[in-house]
Amino acid sequence: MPRALLFDLFGTVVQFKPQVPTVEVAGTAWHSAMGWLRETAEHELPHVAFDDLLPALMRVTEEIVRARPPDYLEVPSRERFRRALLRVGIAGEEASAVAERLSLAHMAHLASMTVLPAAHVPLLNDFARRYQLALVSNFDHGPTARRVLSNHGIAAFFPTTVISAEFGRRKPHPAIFEAALLGAGVSAGDALFIGDSIGDDVFGAHHAGVPVVWLNAKNAPLPSDTPAPHHMIAQLTDLPAVLDRM
Repeated sequence: MPRALLFDLFGTVVQFKPQVPTVEVAGTAWHSAMGWLRETAEHELPHVAFDDLLPALMRVTEEIVRARPPDYLEVPSRERFRRALLRVGIAGEEASAVAERLSLAHMAHLASMTVLPAAHVPLLNDFARRYQLALVSNFDHGPTARRVLSNHGIAAFFPTTVISAEFGRRKPHPAIFEAALLGAGVSAGDALFIGDSIGDDVFGAHHAGVPVVWLNAKNAPLPSDTPAPHHMIAQLTDLPAVLDRM
């Protein structure tokens, strides 16, 4: 029986609305609201075509994703925008300032496109009475991840919240799991991690020595090169049944 439950945030505790498309970059799926950014970008950079900026941003994102292993250092959102701006001829202090504003606009919109399933509130209430709860999230802007928790009224459920933008490393690096375990005051064997990503969550938790539950909402097959999760569920509300069997 675990003493602590560690949760992924996006795709596990909260969901993105269907209007936010999923884009695959360097083999990794991520949610993008970049099309919405057109108006802000054209206001900030009237002399730069958005159809030039967007491909530059996608190329930079792909390079960042490919460069992650083996250290999985996080690159902040504003830095991703800054690198893209350099490619369309914006440099120096202007690039840094505009990158910050574009990042904040993008993050505000992305946060507004998250939903908390109604059934998750009583579920988290019950878990909080029975277990230590912690959150481990890959996200390149810490304040936005924390705003999502606050806006949905669930920040208090997670006294230990480790976000990659603040910690400096991303899942699947074991260090980010270890930081959450330390915050929760438990060993790896006394915790259970719940997440929806094969590469970040299942693979990462396995290599950190943490038993893992794969939230497999799409009933996807397990890749042959991935260690099997200890449990698999279709939705978060299936988790109590798993815990009752432990």
